[in-house]
Amino acid sequence: MIRSLWSRLRSAGQSVWHFVLETQIARLAIIARRLWPDLKLPSALVALLVCGCLALALSTAWTVHLTLLPASPTGIGAWLAAAIAFLLVLELAALAATAGLGLTLQLARDLGRHRIAALLALATFLAVAVTLLRLNAGDALGGDAAATFGITAVLLALTVWFERRYRNPGWRRFRDFHVDVVEARRFLMREAHGV
Repeated sequence: MIRSLWSRLRSAGQSVWHFVLETQIARLAIIARRLWPDLKLPSALVALLVCGCLALALSTAWTVHLTLLPASPTGIGAWLAAAIAFLLVLELAALAATAGLGLTLQLARDLGRHRIAALLALATFLAVAVTLLRLNAGDALGGDAAATFGITAVLLALTVWFERRYRNPGWRRFRDFHVDVVEARRFLMREAHGV
């Protein structure tokens, strides 16, 4: 009796675990984990995407909960609606992030490394200029300023990483940009579809 119950519980747990692994957010997290040993910066950026999806879902769920709480005498309905909103927004945000990664890789393949390097340099220059303007204006506090500083730091790190990895043949980890983009697209498609 106990063995049969334990077997059923274990089977149910495995089914739930496999269902969780099939979600887009789990696949995005798996992509970040698998990239880590070889490509630390892209892995960290994918992990930031996962954190952004979680933050967006939590914010949406909290808003739904606060909106529905006055109409729910026990509060159970508000919590249930918040949980559903959290799961839906989390999955949609992860799906959008995965699609965005795919589009970015397609754009990188179409443009080539020299144009991508120029676009990265331009974006970094603009981000640094905006950051310096905000500092000059004394607007160094607040969520908007933190987001600006964060984006600038990410762009700077990405630009330095790109220059060293794809445009400096003397660096020991110099790689072929086209081959890496094609492999990254295949890897993303495999992971995104659970193959």
